[in-house]
Amino acid sequence: MSNKLSVRTNRLTSIRSIIICSGQMSQKIKMIRKSALLLMSIGLLASVNIQAKTVDLVGNKAATYIDEHELPARQLDLVRAALSEDWLANITATTQAWSGSGLRSGKFAGYIDHYSLNDTKDDYIYSEPYMQINLHAVSRYQRAEDVVRLEQLYKERVGIENRFANTDQLRGERDVLWARTPSFFDNIEQLAEDRVDFLLIDKAMADEMNLLLKSVGETPIYVSKVPLIQVNISLAMNRNYKDAKAIITDFDKGIERLKASGKYLELLKQDLARESLLDARIYADMLVRW
Repeated sequence: MSNKLSVRTNRLTSIRSIIICSGQMSQKIKMIRKSALLLMSIGLLASVNIQAKTVDLVGNKAATYIDEHELPARQLDLVRAALSEDWLANITATTQAWSGSGLRSGKFAGYIDHYSLNDTKDDYIYSEPYMQINLHAVSRYQRAEDVVRLEQLYKERVGIENRFANTDQLRGERDVLWARTPSFFDNIEQLAEDRVDFLLIDKAMADEMNLLLKSVGETPIYVSKVPLIQVNISLAMNRNYKDAKAIITDFDKGIERLKASGKYLELLKQDLARESLLDARIYADMLVRW
């Protein structure tokens, strides 16, 4: 009888051992599966990072378009979005002097703001125009609405930003007395202080200024009904950069993708049922004197 109990006990012990070992094996298998899944995830992330190569680009600062310190920068947002599927665009917002130096030294592979007012260069490859700036005559006087040609401002003192004035096409313009300024703020300040009667400015920026003026109960500036000059903007890549052609191709496709999805207009914030993108704190003193 005792022998039978001993045999049964041994069998139970063996069964328990088998169950315990089986459980341990099951746990090991689960851990192996989890590790495999983790490695696969890491591999996928690494693959994405490898595919999204970083490209260093530059752009000259322009209020609400190309800026830093988390200020509105819709042109930067647009370029990044157009390249986002294949490239990680690292874009530096700086001055014209610094961007030119960086491009010559090879620090930057290209620039995001080639204006059609400037001649193209053989050592760069250019995208299709992805933005258009319409330059209108604006004034505090209603007669600005009737200006349809630059010649109508003959010998008038006209405020203009350097990014437009210092271009191949406008640099030699002698019929107009240009009052050049480094920024949109400095340009609009000329009008506020009656140092000029007219400005030649981007229509979209005139809209931003009028949103700001309306928000404080001031009379909006008058804007010509038609653009006097149209400026196309392209991405330019150094021809010697190894991925230049691929980036231009991907960028053009990206812009078309954004337009088809409706994201293009959203990024450029063309719906004016909103507050101005201009920082009211910066313009506070000017608005008081307006």
